[in-house]
Amino acid sequence: MIENKRKGIALLLLGICLASTVIGIAIIAKAPFDSGGIGRGDGKIVLINIEGSIVGGRSGFGMFGSESGADDIAKQIKRAGEDSSVKAIILRINSPGGSAAASQELHEEVRKARENDKIVVASMSDVAASGGYYVACGADKIVANPGTITGSIGVIFSQLQYSELLEKYGVRSNVITSGKYKDIGSPLRNMTEEERQILQEMIDDVYSQFVHAVAEGRQMNESEVLELADGRIFTGRQAKELGLVDELGNFQDAIDLAAELAGIEGKPKMVEYGKKSPFESFFGLFGRELGHGIAETFLETGKPRVDLCS
Repeated sequence: MIENKRKGIALLLLGICLASTVIGIAIIAKAPFDSGGIGRGDGKIVLINIEGSIVGGRSGFGMFGSESGADDIAKQIKRAGEDSSVKAIILRINSPGGSAAASQELHEEVRKARENDKIVVASMSDVAASGGYYVACGADKIVANPGTITGSIGVIFSQLQYSELLEKYGVRSNVITSGKYKDIGSPLRNMTEEERQILQEMIDDVYSQFVHAVAEGRQMNESEVLELADGRIFTGRQAKELGLVDELGNFQDAIDLAAELAGIEGKPKMVEYGKKSPFESFFGLFGRELGHGIAETFLETGKPRVDLCS
């Protein structure tokens, strides 16, 4: 009897601890993370993080880690661009790329912010490649670590085709479409040469837009960009030698450069937009680790996508 009472009390205490933890995390999660800052300079520098794959819609956590949603990031850039107290914006990029359209949306917002007389500096972290570089090339200046992985200027369309596997096990598909190209890219059948040509023309068009954006942002001739835009990746040091990056340095160097270009005297006030709460960070890490486990067990499948990841 006494032993049962002890177990009951222990379980009750454990339940109270768990409930307190959940309530505490929930309270922290609701705390504002878009305000505040450090420094007392005569201008404000806004930090905006672009972390993980660049996707359309809202930011979140996908199977393979965090995702930067174009809707959320674009709002942050727009907010900073329209704030008269903001003198400069730092885009801290750690992304291998993502959706072509989403990358273009962010590139366009960067352009608008510059039109509003904001200095924009792209600070490259571990990786700022493909779609990540698409966004960065719209900035006034790009700062990269010597070992940063960048470049990968190009476009890819990927398709997993498993019709022969299904046929082996006697599985058949019935597809009804309104036109012969409506199921283009279907994994349930082989791609025709006509369809391949249609998709190639689409990829070439998006690729041309990418090359133009780089040429315009880096003030290079498109012919110069084309020599580098074959999908290859570069270190930060190589990218600087090729004119894809302005300076080699770390995050603090990017802050100093932004302050200098914006004419800010003294230590600038730094404000971070879109900072994740401890609640989001914890469950984001959990989701990422879970995703890695799933990825090791199953092949990634799904609808075809056009993205800028190599």
